[in-house]
Amino acid sequence: MKRLRMGRYCAQWAAVLLGSLITFQTQAADVTVPVKVCGDGAGWPPYHFKKDNQFAGYDLDVLDAVLKAGGVEYSFDMPPWARCLAGLDGGKYHLAVSSSFSEERNEKYLLTEFYYTLNPYYFYSKEVHPDGFNAKTIDDLKKHKICGLRGYNYAGFGFQDNDVDRGTGSFDQLVQKLGAKRCDMFVARFQIIKGFDVIGKPVLNDTVAYAAIPGIEGDKFYMLISRKFEQKAELKKMLDDGFKKLRDEGKLEEMLKKYL
Repeated sequence: MKRLRMGRYCAQWAAVLLGSLITFQTQAADVTVPVKVCGDGAGWPPYHFKKDNQFAGYDLDVLDAVLKAGGVEYSFDMPPWARCLAGLDGGKYHLAVSSSFSEERNEKYLLTEFYYTLNPYYFYSKEVHPDGFNAKTIDDLKKHKICGLRGYNYAGFGFQDNDVDRGTGSFDQLVQKLGAKRCDMFVARFQIIKGFDVIGKPVLNDTVAYAAIPGIEGDKFYMLISRKFEQKAELKKMLDDGFKKLRDEGKLEEMLKKYL
């Protein structure tokens, strides 16, 4: 009788394990086409960048650990950021990496869970503003001419769209505008600016100073999934589950440390 009960228990447990395995394989197989991914053509080091004609960075490491490890191939491209988002809208791309949150993006795309955090800073010319700004609140900064990059979202910095002149195409041009007194400051994520040092293309020079934007915590970053992608729900689940597993195992932090 005990053997019979034990046999039934083993059979039931085997069925559970088999069911879990089948479920995992089915979920992984639900994304059945190569995923077309885009990032920011201006460069977003150390998260994604191009060096020696090869794409590299934390974003690609994460995609390898989630998609490729799950049997899903992907391609990667770095058009201008505005064109990357337009490609999501039109279905040319399925996935965009390294996006901050905005209500507009939350409506237009499926957002994954966040997978890293950045710190918003402001940068200014020491020659033009030798005493700095000594800003205590975000409103102190809004009294000045603030510049940013075309197509970028600065909601996580505490700014509205009309607070930031977004007519600039690259970080190098932002630095030039400081010296030309066309901007009092520009705003950017500190880790990204320092990330250009990692790839041997420093943005800052000795004339530029910087400080954290007051009252603003770290800005969370997500991947955006095109709503026109037929397997969008399956891709979101695969990425969300993968990010959680990598975070719980400490591997997201480990992947990033090799660049910083």
